[in-house]
Amino acid sequence: MSISHLSLVNQKLAHAGAIIRFLNESQSRQKLERQALFDAAVFHLQLGLHFYLRELADYHRIKNLSKIDSVEGLLSAMHEADRVSSEASELASLSEVGDSWLSQLSGAYAQLFKSPERPKEKKAFGHEGLIELREVDDNAPIVFSPEHLDSWLNSFKALVIRQRNTCAEY
Repeated sequence: MSISHLSLVNQKLAHAGAIIRFLNESQSRQKLERQALFDAAVFHLQLGLHFYLRELADYHRIKNLSKIDSVEGLLSAMHEADRVSSEASELASLSEVGDSWLSQLSGAYAQLFKSPERPKEKKAFGHEGLIELREVDDNAPIVFSPEHLDSWLNSFKALVIRQRNTCAEY
């Protein structure tokens, strides 16, 4: 296991934890500041995952660690090297379950890169006395709370500790 990846994972989890604590302590902050802190925590959690994937790849002696940037990338590299990893399989399972912490984290991270949608223009003529129709959007962004961040961080830490202990046994 590469000390550098292990250290980077620990560092990113510590950074996310510090941001989450600051976010929880600052309930009176403006909406912009709270959103910036939330985004920063999501970013650090995702970076922690990124480096954890590389840590697992390094542990299993996979070459070209710099090409591994997703769970699918890790699984593909493992397959090419004819290696099997229960840790990578667990991460893949978590990413496929829609309400798992990993799936939610990935969704929140993807939302950071989405451009806001332009509101639809209303027609010039009015319909007085009629109920306005609204389109139901199943792809509407999910609003996450600081409690979600806390849950993701704790779940991620528990997974890393458990998987590292399992790797240390072998």
